[in-house]
Amino acid sequence: MHDCIIIGAGIAGMVTARVLHDAGYDIAIIDNARKSSASIVAAGLINPITGKRFEPSWRYDEFLLKARQFYTECESIDEEQVYYRPFPMLRIFADEKEHDIFQKKYTTEYLGRYVGEQFGPEYSSIHPTIKNLHGGFRTLNAGKFDYVHFLNAMSSTFSSCMVNGFIDKGNLSRNNDVWTVTIDNQVIHSRKVIFCDGWQGSKNPWLADLGLRYDIVKGESCIIRTTLLPETDIISRGFAIIPIGNHTFRCAATFQWNELHTIPTAFGAERLDSRITSLIDCPYEVLEQSAGLRPTMFEHKPFMGEHPIYPGLLVMGGLGTKGALYAPYMAYNLLEYLRGAGDIDPEMNVLQAFQRR
Repeated sequence: MHDCIIIGAGIAGMVTARVLHDAGYDIAIIDNARKSSASIVAAGLINPITGKRFEPSWRYDEFLLKARQFYTECESIDEEQVYYRPFPMLRIFADEKEHDIFQKKYTTEYLGRYVGEQFGPEYSSIHPTIKNLHGGFRTLNAGKFDYVHFLNAMSSTFSSCMVNGFIDKGNLSRNNDVWTVTIDNQVIHSRKVIFCDGWQGSKNPWLADLGLRYDIVKGESCIIRTTLLPETDIISRGFAIIPIGNHTFRCAATFQWNELHTIPTAFGAERLDSRITSLIDCPYEVLEQSAGLRPTMFEHKPFMGEHPIYPGLLVMGGLGTKGALYAPYMAYNLLEYLRGAGDIDPEMNVLQAFQRR
């Protein structure tokens, strides 16, 4: 008998698995499509100022503090592993309109703690391979997270309790406060089930009663190699070029709302090339291209909590492009709830969506 079965091995599922396991919970993890998970193709950019309108990221300081603590603890236990690192970032303006929007936001709102040096066009300290036609600024408290490294490490750590399979209405049941999963003649019993199944939650029959409003987005990214671009800064302009070592860079992401598949496309490759060449002026080689579906919500906030109809069935989702930032805080909050030591964060509680139906 397990304490918890975690459905999904993306960033939400694996962070939750690590938090619960380290707290002494007996867990099992079920996943059938990890390689098509949005986490596998995520850029890994941790950014306090988002979008063309330079909005401060929701509760950024709070989430970043918990994320840093969690990943630092994981790194110390896992020995010589590096998952998260603060990293300098240049935010380049696309045009004069963006520059003007930023100046209004900077003087009237609370962006100051996230904004470092501001610079004008053709600033001499910006490397000549970086196109800087309208100026920009250095972003403070930014960072990068290695999704692939972290997920591979967690898969190795939890290999003995991972099961390959798919959960639907027919192979998950509850009887006398015990949940049972049957996969390929294997029967697994648990006191709790936690769905961390990403965009697939939008078609999960167990979650249909909650009234969750998904806005699923396909994102394509690529990895390039060039020896001419400096590896000292993340370069961002609504699109990021992120140094990942050995003269390679992850470039992300394009967004497509009408393609619900994870196949990289020629159209995506063209859009990636267009965005890359709008930011840098040097030759590069594309090493790989990948695609994933992101479980963004119409409300643009993640959700979690216990299903109001099915006791013992919990859910965590809607992390979108900020999985590495949100997941540690959410997992610890879920742990407190399971222990009876606290309530689900009211701004994320899945009961809000249920009550709005």
